[in-house]
Amino acid sequence: MAQNTETTAPGAAGAALYSPFILTFYDLWVLTLSNSFAWNCPTKSVQLPFFKRFIGKRHLDIGPGTGYYLANADIPTSTQVTLLDLNAHSLEFAKQRLGRPDIETVQADVTQPIPVTQLYDSISVFFVIHCLPGPSQGKAQLFTNLKPLLSKDGVVYGTTILGKNVRHNWFGRILMMFYNGRGVFSNWDDGEQEIREALCKNFEKVETRVVGRVLLFSASQPKLSR
Repeated sequence: MAQNTETTAPGAAGAALYSPFILTFYDLWVLTLSNSFAWNCPTKSVQLPFFKRFIGKRHLDIGPGTGYYLANADIPTSTQVTLLDLNAHSLEFAKQRLGRPDIETVQADVTQPIPVTQLYDSISVFFVIHCLPGPSQGKAQLFTNLKPLLSKDGVVYGTTILGKNVRHNWFGRILMMFYNGRGVFSNWDDGEQEIREALCKNFEKVETRVVGRVLLFSASQPKLSR
């Protein structure tokens, strides 16, 4: 059952891009061409194995896109899956692709307290952070909002395109200028250090690495709020 949120939320510009028409070409344009040739972080050899690595019995996928990663992760049917996105089209597209009527969808803004009460063993956040508006420091709110949703031994993990301290090729520079100019991305000042600091404010154990122009991160052991 989907829970609605206002489409005027802070991340609405990035989410609004994903119309049913755009989603039809998402896998080809983003996951095949852009990931390989603009961001130099291929989907099949890098991002998909990373996605599969941490999936637990109760999984929350934030920003599922077309559902590609879950559809190709070879997860057991017993895995409880929840999809969360600000865009209703993406939620419906991904759920239909996965073909499981038991999948729950939640329409919500991750920069606000997230309206779910269940605890998850794994939370994936792939290609979401670079779409969130504002400076890197402000994006730390995402991790603050995810902490209460994580089980004792759970893991938050994901990927994001960096704009700072990486050298983009001509293809990447064109996409960066276009997406940032349209408000789809807001990541010129996103660097590994800034995002790592945001993670470390919220979790005891943090791991990051950069492949091409993409940051891969994982975090566990949430810090208690003071």
